[in-house]
Amino acid sequence: MGVFGYYREGARLTIINSGMATTPFTDIKTEAGTQDRSYRWYMSAINRLAGNIQNQSSVFRSDIGELKGSLEIGHMYMFLYDPKTKDTLPYWDKFPLCIPYENTKGGWYGLNLHYIPPMLRMQLLGKLLDYTNEGKMDAAWGLLKNTSRFKGVKPCVKRYLVSHVKSRFLKVDPEHWKAAILLPLADFKGATNQEVWSDSRNSL
Repeated sequence: MGVFGYYREGARLTIINSGMATTPFTDIKTEAGTQDRSYRWYMSAINRLAGNIQNQSSVFRSDIGELKGSLEIGHMYMFLYDPKTKDTLPYWDKFPLCIPYENTKGGWYGLNLHYIPPMLRMQLLGKLLDYTNEGKMDAAWGLLKNTSRFKGVKPCVKRYLVSHVKSRFLKVDPEHWKAAILLPLADFKGATNQEVWSDSRNSL
């Protein structure tokens, strides 16, 4: 069941940029084929084919997914966010990469994968994909809280309020999840990426 939203439904878009491929994520998926590619392979492919995807506006214009007015549990999304309690938070991510797993009053709980370093994201996503069917993660908190099975999940758990979402939701096509988690799009306020990742490692 989807979380309610209020933004106009969008359409799949492609980058208009003569210096890079107009369908970088489709090209990455095509090159990956059916093989289980490594972290190093994906980083190389992203640098080569999607090197101009460096911020929110560029990824919103890319072929990585579709803009939506609401989100559904179990899918992967990017969106702009302004936390209600930002003045009391040590740091926060303005542009979450989130897989919602549970609806709650006025919003949802989700896994923001930006809170862990890229290599650990790749490992965690590999585990989550074991519980994904037809592009939807089917894993509630009762399963996810098993930290021995899902290493890295704890610092990713965040609550989001729909009223504090500041953009449409970019729903990432499931075939592009592996590329999406490695894009340099975390936008932490109050700390650097390295400081956030250090705290997350210490919490495991």
